[in-house]
Amino acid sequence: MIYDSKIALLGGAIDYAGTFPPAALSLDQALARAAKWRQEGKHPWLMNKMVLPVADIKKLTSEMLYKLGANGSPWLFAALGTPCQSEQASEFYKTVEWDLRELRRCREKWYYSSCRQEVISYETKLPNTVFAGPGAVKIYDFVSPVLERAASLTSNEIRDFFFEVPFDGDWRVNIENASQALSDWLDENDELDLIPGIKFRTGGAFVPSAEQLAFGVSKVTGHGLRFKATQGLHHAVTHGKDFGFVNLFAAINFSQGYGNVDFGLKQVEACLSDSHSKNFEFHQNKLSWKEFSMTVEEIETSRRSHGAAFGSCSLDEPDEDLLKEFP
Repeated sequence: MIYDSKIALLGGAIDYAGTFPPAALSLDQALARAAKWRQEGKHPWLMNKMVLPVADIKKLTSEMLYKLGANGSPWLFAALGTPCQSEQASEFYKTVEWDLRELRRCREKWYYSSCRQEVISYETKLPNTVFAGPGAVKIYDFVSPVLERAASLTSNEIRDFFFEVPFDGDWRVNIENASQALSDWLDENDELDLIPGIKFRTGGAFVPSAEQLAFGVSKVTGHGLRFKATQGLHHAVTHGKDFGFVNLFAAINFSQGYGNVDFGLKQVEACLSDSHSKNFEFHQNKLSWKEFSMTVEEIETSRRSHGAAFGSCSLDEPDEDLLKEFP
């Protein structure tokens, strides 16, 4: 296998979420599927982490992983936070802290494990009430103590901390304010390894428009945050309302690499909407989309900044569609 721009762009792109609908596999089934796919997948380098609720992460043991097909390779996980039933900041803080304490206990249990297991990111949803206030200040006051506590409790093992922001209501203002608040926190805590990010839903009951997703991409890259997408994205290239993961990753990397002036909202939206696979050209040393291109080294630099991944309940569909569109 030759390392080329396709692997540079998409290596480690999938966070496998097999226990979530519509796949809805049991924990054992999802772990076994991931273990088998890592050995037999057409593009085994696509998979990065496995997404599990904190309650399921607490069940993991080396014995379980080996019995279900692990071959000794490290297992990386993204923790989906326990839903907070209250919209009060104090209750949200308590819920996240409980999760992080449980994850720290797992880390201590796994430290000398025979099969390396590590939770490297955490995802939670911001309550709707946080957006009903005076802009970025209220969001900053809400997330700042949570992020500071996360940094102290996880000993920098959890490097990415995602807050889900919805594409409803006054979505432009909400995304702008959330991006600004997280950027302000990052600027004031640049000595920490923890980097906050925004999670967007790109499928399911509501599919955002290309305009909405482009706005989210531009704000995340412009503010130096992490990017996470979830739902949909089973196709390599955009089909109708279903976004392609090649489109998304190309758009994120060009936005990060060129900047919002040379690759602004108009270009991001066009890249997300492009349904012609022939416009995306993977060469050994560079990726091209129309008149824009990035070298392998530039892609790697860009990805170190945004750390993008997308959650998928399927490994087979993205794997097979990528082979079909880009053999």
